Amino acid sequence: MHKPKASQDKPVVVAVCGCPGTGKTTVARAVAHRLGVPLLIRDEIKAGLGLSSASVGTEGIQFPEDFHIAGGPVSVRAEAVMIDLATKLAGAGVSFVAESSVLSGQLVDGLRAADARVLAVHVVADEAVIAQRLRTRGAAVDAQLAELFRRGEMPASLFEPPAGVDAVVKIDTSEAGPPTVEEVEAAVLALLAVRR
Repeated sequence: MHKPKASQDKPVVVAVCGCPGTGKTTVARAVAHRLGVPLLIRDEIKAGLGLSSASVGTEGIQFPEDFHIAGGPVSVRAEAVMIDLATKLAGAGVSFVAESSVLSGQLVDGLRAADARVLAVHVVADEAVIAQRLRTRGAAVDAQLAELFRRGEMPASLFEPPAGVDAVVKIDTSEAGPPTVEEVEAAVLALLAVRR
């Protein structure tokens, strides 16, 4: 597919969301590559912000204590930066892919205010697959997420796309192998064909 052009057409933002461990980042990278558009990943923004206040010691890079807290100060700043950047890109007529576990109403509202079409891609997987992926990744944060998921304290409904998007595509990544993104490409083409 050719890169969606910024012309009189409104940009299309593919917003990828889903529970940790479903493969959102893998799907988002595949979609951005397939469409030939830029990719924003909230966790990469968060890592950059964390590095700005990290220190280097004998054990390597030490992130601030609150870096790994979901909803903590670094997470809140990363969300604000993501919303600002996404809104500016959309306002400039740029189509792109944005990946974040939860698509906040603020992000969707910002994209709508920038006159973008928003396609939500909801990435899902079987609970057992998610739990295994979180355990396999091994990071302390993923172990905490796996435990929350196991206890039912992280409901799947938390990661569903909010109201206000133009279309939703669900991708199930339970099976091993690269994600299939043709349905996302078809949905983007359908949104580009709609004149508003």
